[in-house]
Amino acid sequence: MKLIINNIEEDQSKFFWLVLLLFSTIFSIEAQTSLNDCSGAIEVCGNGAISSNATGVGEQEIGMNACSSMEHNSLWIRIEITKAGTLGFTLSPTSPNLEVDYDFFIFGPNASCGNLGEAIRCSTTNPLASNQADNLTGMNDQESETSEGPGADGNSFVRSLDVLPGESYFIVIDRPIGQSPFDLEWTGTSTVGGFPFPEGVEVNKPDDLIKCGINGTAEFDLFDTRDEITSQPQTEIKYFAQLAQAIDNTNELSSRYTSSLPNKTIYARVENLATGCSEIVDFSLIVNPGPSIKTGVNFGICDLDLDGLATFDLEQVQNEILEDLSSEDHSISFFSSEEDAINDISEINSAQNFSGGRIFARVEEINGSECFSIAAVDLQVNEPVSIPGLSIADQNLRVASKKIIVATRPELDYAVNDPNGPYFPGPGIGNVPAGMNTLYIRNADRCEITSLDVLVPEFAAAFSPNNDGINDNWYVSTGNYPVPERPVTIFDRYGKLLSRFFVNSGSWDGTFNGSELPADDYWFEFSLPENGILRGHFSLVR
Repeated sequence: MKLIINNIEEDQSKFFWLVLLLFSTIFSIEAQTSLNDCSGAIEVCGNGAISSNATGVGEQEIGMNACSSMEHNSLWIRIEITKAGTLGFTLSPTSPNLEVDYDFFIFGPNASCGNLGEAIRCSTTNPLASNQADNLTGMNDQESETSEGPGADGNSFVRSLDVLPGESYFIVIDRPIGQSPFDLEWTGTSTVGGFPFPEGVEVNKPDDLIKCGINGTAEFDLFDTRDEITSQPQTEIKYFAQLAQAIDNTNELSSRYTSSLPNKTIYARVENLATGCSEIVDFSLIVNPGPSIKTGVNFGICDLDLDGLATFDLEQVQNEILEDLSSEDHSISFFSSEEDAINDISEINSAQNFSGGRIFARVEEINGSECFSIAAVDLQVNEPVSIPGLSIADQNLRVASKKIIVATRPELDYAVNDPNGPYFPGPGIGNVPAGMNTLYIRNADRCEITSLDVLVPEFAAAFSPNNDGINDNWYVSTGNYPVPERPVTIFDRYGKLLSRFFVNSGSWDGTFNGSELPADDYWFEFSLPENGILRGHFSLVR
């Protein structure tokens, strides 16, 4: 694994932060060499600024050194020199804690991984043991020693290198104690007026790519960022889903990338083909979601006429698709195919004479984002089955004037005289015609159904016996359904029997023994087949 680091512009700060992902585990044979091995050394370009960590021991490769140490948590760096002078650096741990102890070893000039030789510079001084005021280490032009340490020996700085164009060096940074990333700033006469490293890559951080996602998923063209990243000639740009892959230059992505994450970071590796230097820059793929809806809905209809076909009123599933969203703020349109829904063409209003299958709903915000979501709607034509064991008694069913009263059960709803409805949950179903009616009872899943015959009476809540020809008599009717010899009895509030007549064939005129009774509430009682005894009261108005 090889990573080359350079700055974007020569006049930028010496501290250019590049976050590197270092690996704390030993890779498998198929993996690339890690940064804590010589063969995976970071190649320095541009101003060479480094901000990183030293993690993992890798192989023990530092060889002979005058500082009596070996690798613990190491990071290998390789530098090529393009300008003569002195070259030093200051390594600054991010944490000022003196327990964080960084060491370093330098091999060269022109050493190779298989033939490093003895370290020409090294420092293994411990900040706490040497009573230092800080935990910085490095090389500078003021020091005279070429090595120091271990422990209390030295002040953590040794003499700078005298470098010439064409030379190369390996720098091993090691952290035996503590835990902290570090910054590396280059110093010395060779850094005056420009840095003594090969030309890097001119890169810019591109704008994030933003798209509306269909149910949170969108496809991006990563190559849309190429012109923003660099216009430098002789450069190559590759894209990676993970920083480790960009560092290793493995698992390169194609230009088309589908993301289902709200924010996905993509890493672009830009390489200067002339110098071999490269830099990694990142950007985000931002998926703006459409409305948050229920993306899968089942809509079943009982095939009451058993012809295998049904007409689906698609408005019935809109609230289920929207879930907690307001129907006033969102529009829903339906399509035969997902492609039509995405392209918003060939909208359908309902599914008529349909034998079942899948259609698609497109949901958009009204006067809002242009993003949309797609829901799959599975239409099912179900053959009904009978609900067993239901009777008038089972249902605790009662009747009143032009009304059927049922016990409310959450799994059942009811319709009168039409198996297609409308259905009501109960308890009272009004506007029922007098006479024999068919009460349809179905399960909430809309595909269990049965029916009961219910005789419904009609009687007035009040009457006015003033001989004006309007509502002068109080009576009970069952329409055109005869119920012979079903007596109706009338009482006053004290239980005195005032009148007796038959359903459908008699009435009361508001008198008792030829005398008009006063305006008041009066009570009645009668029975109908299977409905039990009906009792109630009505008003006499004068």
